[in-house]
Amino acid sequence: MRKFPPYRSGPQRGVTLIEVLVSVLIMSFGILGVVALQARAIQFSLDADDRNRAALFADDLAAQMRLARSTTLPTSQIEDFEKRVQGIDPVTSQPTGLGLPNATLTVAAGATPNVATITIAWRHPGEPSGQDSRLVTDVVLTAEEM
Repeated sequence: MRKFPPYRSGPQRGVTLIEVLVSVLIMSFGILGVVALQARAIQFSLDADDRNRAALFADDLAAQMRLARSTTLPTSQIEDFEKRVQGIDPVTSQPTGLGLPNATLTVAAGATPNVATITIAWRHPGEPSGQDSRLVTDVVLTAEEM
């Protein structure tokens, strides 16, 4: 029996180098994807933190309304609260770092005297204007709370 040597069609120099370069390219795209995923996860985490903070501010204002036994609070009290939402100490006018960026607070009376709508809007400095995040909540005082 005759044994044939493996077929070779000329020298194959550099094939391994090309395979390594292709695998490095594929690995680079994978790492790039993971980095982009991490950046989005951080962005979503910051957004969730801001939404939580806005909900806490709205709950705090609703509690002040319940304490006052009225959905209409004095303008000065709402202005001070808006400063808190913006992260400014109402007494010293110094930044506290605890507020929401570019925040606004609106309190609107409802259809009946026991209802009010609290709207907190904010926008991060990197976001284009018109891309505000918003939290809207209604406060309804029961007969026992009024």
